[in-house]
Amino acid sequence: MNWSAKIYDKLGIGILDRYIMRKFLSTFLYSVLLFSLIAVFIDISEKIDDFIKRKPPLEVLVFDYYIWFLPYFMGLFSPVFLFLSVIFFNSKLAQNTEIISILNSGAEYKRFLKPYLLTAFLLFVSFLWLNTYFLPLCDRYRLKFEDDWIHEKKVTENDNIYSMLNDTNVIHMQSFNYRDSVGFNCTVESFKQNKIYSRIFATRIVWNREKQQWRFEGFQQRSFVNDDEPVRKLAMLDTSLRIKPDEFILKANYVSSMTNPELNEYIRKEHEKGAPVHKFKVELYKRIAVPCSFFVLTLLGVSVSSRKNRGGTGFHLGIGIGITFVYLLIIQIFTTMGNGGVMAPWLAVWTPPVVFFFIALYLLKIAPK
Repeated sequence: MNWSAKIYDKLGIGILDRYIMRKFLSTFLYSVLLFSLIAVFIDISEKIDDFIKRKPPLEVLVFDYYIWFLPYFMGLFSPVFLFLSVIFFNSKLAQNTEIISILNSGAEYKRFLKPYLLTAFLLFVSFLWLNTYFLPLCDRYRLKFEDDWIHEKKVTENDNIYSMLNDTNVIHMQSFNYRDSVGFNCTVESFKQNKIYSRIFATRIVWNREKQQWRFEGFQQRSFVNDDEPVRKLAMLDTSLRIKPDEFILKANYVSSMTNPELNEYIRKEHEKGAPVHKFKVELYKRIAVPCSFFVLTLLGVSVSSRKNRGGTGFHLGIGIGITFVYLLIIQIFTTMGNGGVMAPWLAVWTPPVVFFFIALYLLKIAPK
């Protein structure tokens, strides 16, 4: 008996279990490959004008973009691929009366579900690591290519900027131009014991890349320690602030390229600044919730495709696609609520899988056994 057989024996995994797990994994991988190729062709058709206009070299297009686009797409739609895979191969088992034979042999329905849940666990562990570390790194290269070859300019935060410099200083800015590193109508307020004691205003704030410091133009400073404090005015003043131009970039679209430790640190810094962090927390919780949903979707897929019917596999696939659209719609609705602060981010992320978990339990209860 070889080592793999010993492991299978200790885990209680028989020949039938290995057969179902092999079918599950192979169907999942085929689904990922097929839909990924379709996604590549769709993406090419959408960006063909940009490719013709900017003419990126073929090796850059392949090795700097599409080789990273495929993991991004796989991670984005992995729950859909898993659910449709379960529907497809389990429906074929039902149509060939293999499920009836398994249950008639004396196997309990709970025992029949074991290989499905074991496979879902393997995918859960894999995607837990992929979502938190590997896929964000892949997305970093994908977004870099789009910045270099697709987007006309960097996205900048150019309206009503608000940030905490530290525990006692707050900066407001009407607008900021990242290309020139110039901000307009900038106000820095200092607080002590919840009372403002100093306010600095500048019509322009310019970043000096050589000196790595800021220059205030049209500088005015007023102190609120005494009522008769005069207003200090200067044409310009060089000063240092604990913030750099990169921190004014709108990073909401780039959060997906941060690994979990980076994202946690970014959320901490944004929270200290007083900035809203709903979107970032939703992204963080989704990286855990998506792999956990594999168990829910596996049970749901088995429950709706175990019954043999005249419609065959196509009927089950139709049901599966319908459920997939409903599931994605509900996720989008709750994600929007979480991003907007209408609902707590953790609640917005975990509500859809929990709701569908109870639906799956009910369908399993009434499934033919």
